[in-house]
Amino acid sequence: MKILISGAGIAGFTLAYWLKQRGFTPTIVEKYPSLRKGGYKVDVRGTALEVVRRMGIYPDLLNANVKLKRSQFVTPDLKVFEFEGDILGHPSEEDLDVNRWDLSQIIAMACGEIEIIYGDSIVQIEEKVHFEKMSPRTFDIVVGADGIHSNVRKLVFGDESTFLKEYGVHFCVFPIPNLFNLDRSEIVYFDKGKLVSAYAAENHSFACLAFKSENNLLPRENLKSIFEERFKNTGWEIPRFVAAMKESNDCYFDTVAQIRMPAWSKGNVVLVGDAAHAASSIGTSLAIVGAYILAQEIEGDYPTAFARYEKSMRKFVERGQNLAQSNLQIIANAESSWLIKLQLYLMKLLPEKFIRLSSKWERWQMKRAANSLKLDSYVDPGRNPRE
Repeated sequence: MKILISGAGIAGFTLAYWLKQRGFTPTIVEKYPSLRKGGYKVDVRGTALEVVRRMGIYPDLLNANVKLKRSQFVTPDLKVFEFEGDILGHPSEEDLDVNRWDLSQIIAMACGEIEIIYGDSIVQIEEKVHFEKMSPRTFDIVVGADGIHSNVRKLVFGDESTFLKEYGVHFCVFPIPNLFNLDRSEIVYFDKGKLVSAYAAENHSFACLAFKSENNLLPRENLKSIFEERFKNTGWEIPRFVAAMKESNDCYFDTVAQIRMPAWSKGNVVLVGDAAHAASSIGTSLAIVGAYILAQEIEGDYPTAFARYEKSMRKFVERGQNLAQSNLQIIANAESSWLIKLQLYLMKLLPEKFIRLSSKWERWQMKRAANSLKLDSYVDPGRNPRE
């Protein structure tokens, strides 16, 4: 069975690995001209850790782990509080943090020899798959693993606005000099719908600017100026962040959003990872687990396989998405929700105690969500997917 995967990212390479283990022939097509490097850190949590152990790449992820030793939180009145570990990602002790594209590279290396077509993309899916540059080719199954703004999803399921749940939170991620001499640590500033963070681990140093806006769509051609305008009256060290963003040629702009769909497959096309169910904070782990389960379920009867895949993943995904949505509210509703106003008041009144208790509670919730799907019914590659 020939299977085309759109997207050379975490979901795409994880799926390709497991498909190859089961004897299928995966091909990956990626619009970007090469495999990317670096990227902001992402979390591998809960059930996803079991998947990477089964892949044999857990030691590689340990070596690439940017595990933060401490965090600094800067309040709007410029008080600084230090905490152990990561206060933004809410990781448990066993969770791993790896730069996004470094994680993709590790999984890609584990795949070995597979066909990867860079610098091209799908333009039409019929009996044959049509590409922007290549001649049409025939595949038994087409998988959209191409992220929150999935091209495959748009071609087969319709415009993304039907499935995209936006929160009006816009962010920019970019490499930055280690301005604060951070060593496996992160610094965070938050004030009424604006968040600034930076972390450094070994030779990696990245920053993020995020703000809440009433507009879900911003003009793509003028984003640096928009971010500069939004942060121009913000104090602390924000001007240095903005200057670094303006000078960077490697800025990644996007909005915080989720994809919520009633079904993840149609005909011989199926979605996995962010293309099917984007969710901040836990999206990487959902993608790894979803790719694993999809690969284990695929047989000759793909409609049945897709139905089993979705049945296995649906509650797990919804639990993760609901938790991620709850965590977003402190930025998305900073000026409208009485609960958020109370939280902000407590943060100012008792910042250290409030942040410690809040972080402990959210870490427990995240751990519970990330471990809520068990892989006991799935066996090693080379055998039937279920005992």
